[in-house]
Amino acid sequence: MAARLMHDSMGRRLRRPYHWTAFAAIFLALVTTLLGVRAGFAVHAASVPLPYEVTVQIKGKQDFNITQEHVDAELAAHPVRSSQPLTLILVDRWLTGDEKLRGEIPDNQIIISSKLDNLETKDTDVEERFSGVALARNLAGSDDAHTDLSYDIEKAFTKNVSVGHGSKAVVAAAHTASVVLDRSATSSVIFWFSVVGLSAMLTAAFLVPALRFRSRWESRHRRLAVAQRKLARVVLDLEALEATYAATEASRRPEGFTSAWMQLQKLSLNAARNEDPLVGALFDREQCLGKETGEKLAAFEATTRKLTGLADSLMGAGSVHARLAGTGSTFDKLSSPINDAATALLIRLEGAPGKMVAGADLAALREALGTLLDAAQGDIEQLDAVQAWSAAEEQLSRIAHRLIRQLRRYPHGKRPPIPEVGAEHNQLRSTLGLAPVSQHGALHQLHVANSVARSILGDTLSADQKQKPNAQQASLPARLLAKLAQARPHGKDEPGKLGRAKIIGLLAVLLCASLIAAGSIVYSVTKKPQATYDGSGQGMFLEFDDKAGLIDEAEIRRYMEEDFEVEQHLLVAVRDAESYLELHNRDGSEYRESTPQSVRQAIWRIKNEYKDRMDPVSQELPENLTIIPLLITDEGKGIMPGLISGAVISGTASWGSTSGWEYGSIYESRYPSMEVAHAAEDFATVLKRAGYEEPDYNATLLFWILTFMFFFTVLNLIQLVQYLLGATSRFNRFSRGSRSLQQARRRLERLALGLDDSQINAVAVLGASESGHADEAGQRLFERALMMAWREAEELSTMSLSERLGSGYAARADHLQRLVALLDERDADVAKRARDLVLASRGAGGDAPQPVVLPGQQ
Repeated sequence: MAARLMHDSMGRRLRRPYHWTAFAAIFLALVTTLLGVRAGFAVHAASVPLPYEVTVQIKGKQDFNITQEHVDAELAAHPVRSSQPLTLILVDRWLTGDEKLRGEIPDNQIIISSKLDNLETKDTDVEERFSGVALARNLAGSDDAHTDLSYDIEKAFTKNVSVGHGSKAVVAAAHTASVVLDRSATSSVIFWFSVVGLSAMLTAAFLVPALRFRSRWESRHRRLAVAQRKLARVVLDLEALEATYAATEASRRPEGFTSAWMQLQKLSLNAARNEDPLVGALFDREQCLGKETGEKLAAFEATTRKLTGLADSLMGAGSVHARLAGTGSTFDKLSSPINDAATALLIRLEGAPGKMVAGADLAALREALGTLLDAAQGDIEQLDAVQAWSAAEEQLSRIAHRLIRQLRRYPHGKRPPIPEVGAEHNQLRSTLGLAPVSQHGALHQLHVANSVARSILGDTLSADQKQKPNAQQASLPARLLAKLAQARPHGKDEPGKLGRAKIIGLLAVLLCASLIAAGSIVYSVTKKPQATYDGSGQGMFLEFDDKAGLIDEAEIRRYMEEDFEVEQHLLVAVRDAESYLELHNRDGSEYRESTPQSVRQAIWRIKNEYKDRMDPVSQELPENLTIIPLLITDEGKGIMPGLISGAVISGTASWGSTSGWEYGSIYESRYPSMEVAHAAEDFATVLKRAGYEEPDYNATLLFWILTFMFFFTVLNLIQLVQYLLGATSRFNRFSRGSRSLQQARRRLERLALGLDDSQINAVAVLGASESGHADEAGQRLFERALMMAWREAEELSTMSLSERLGSGYAARADHLQRLVALLDERDADVAKRARDLVLASRGAGGDAPQPVVLPGQQ
């Protein structure tokens, strides 16, 4: 039956134990699913417009062509939405300390001063003295956040004004305010991906020990089911063995046969006593994986293996001692390895060059082998079959020893190892009254002769080639991989040293792959666009307003090291420096300087000279046009005071040369064309960074979250595959041979329900007469065969899907179905049915069916 529905001998139901982490993993898996659904809704919400529009008010008289009408027109074309009501007010005055520093303005208001510099005054009575942005206190959580948010909004305004924007600069500040003050649930894919990944990591952290517990328990449960099936088969054999033992005359029972019979009874009784405590311990969560339970299980397995070998030996030996039909099949087990060794030796020596061995000796070897095989036929009329077989074996041993002496005269190399004799072979010899295989025995002598002949003649048989280890021809990595791929040793539910090394190695490789993948993703999503210095000015269309012809286009393009991703028109406006700037010498320096006001006036003066290129309503340049003012001094040097662009500078992007706008600093270059090229390069980088915002999460934390998320995701997939291949009967029911197994289980259930009626009917028919004893024994055999069939069905039911895909599973399921069909027969001859059951049960568990003869069978 299924492990969930097993019962012990007292009829108590046994339930498979579960580790507590399994329930925690199920709970966290549910949480992960819910978070995944929530993440889907959050990401979907990003496509839905925010509920509020930012209101912009212009107060006072503004410079830079900023009017309420222009701003409203720009907002109509590019509306700014926010997660909360926001009002941005542009004033033409300085800000007070309460407004600027403490945010004492109405809630949800943002005040921007169009004054670009603080008012410098020593009069403490003047309240309004600060430029920049005043942010309502309710919009920031702390003083640091208040300062940072105010700075971000201020920079969005000033850096766009610095490139000649008016109403667009105000709208850019409103857009930045909506972004940095967004209080809605984040819709960042990276954020939700990380949250769901973290939950998945916790799920995996609990799932790993739960599945490990489950895998180890199922391994032990399968081992127990195999051992129980073997014990059930031996218990079934006891009835037939008892009859065989009783049928053997006391004088014909060798000491080894009697000793094995007593040992079989003792071991089977001890195994039956230890079975229930072991089952109870295996189904107890505290004890199931304990060291003591593992030792008891290993001892129980060893006992059942030994019982199986004893039962097979006794069954065969009993048929010989009782002079039953089928004696030959028992001697076949003993003669088969001898026949193989002698045949191989004859083939080697007959094909040897020259006359290494006398022909008479070869004929004697062939004749002795024939005598041994004749003795193995087990003639029922022969009363001394064991003595005849033993005499033939001794004769064969003497001849093999004589051949070894002759072969040793020839030069030979390293001798191949001699195969070991199995314990089952010696057990069978003991029950027949024969001495164990020794160095003087025929089998050992033939192996030695084969080894010597092979060292002289080489590998002359095809079997010799198959015995060569392929690993010697393979490379060292291939041999190591072959060792790592070996299955666990029999009876082990924990991996060995090589298995652990393999697991650790694979986990290390997976961790390294996860580190690489996480690093690549974090780098790509947080990467700030930078100058590449590998371009040549592609995408740039130059236009010159240079009446004197002072600038050479070829020179500008020669110095260009960046490309424009979007087509951009650059107009180089060459003007006289002394006419546009207020220049004065520095004290003690050969360099000249200007003032911020002079630089700003020069930029806006040049912009206003191109009214024909501007939009007549908004007074803004087209987005794909940028003016590069180049002021030439009387000495022929070039000054770059700033840029005038139709493109809005957003995000963290800014033009690299704003020192003139902010501080009045200027630089007179002897290479004006190079200055134009550098300005164009800076602007190309600004356009690449347009819209880029610094991530609002810690990149290092994201890296480690992604690393372990990838690691445990792959690990979870592997565990899922293991679960599907190794666990549930729900999936196993669709595997090959499962249909016949289910049919056999249903018939077994019906037979178990009708077992009491069968016993009553047998007693009623057989009565207490002497002739009924054999039939009563047959009925007991029927009951025990039914138990063994249950054990076989239990073992097959607990096999994993990967094990069921093997060819042996279908064969065992078919054999079980035939055994159940035989149990289901209602033959009047109960004894005959019992004999058939013993024969049919011999193939359970995938064992090769062996011929068994019961007393009275002809």
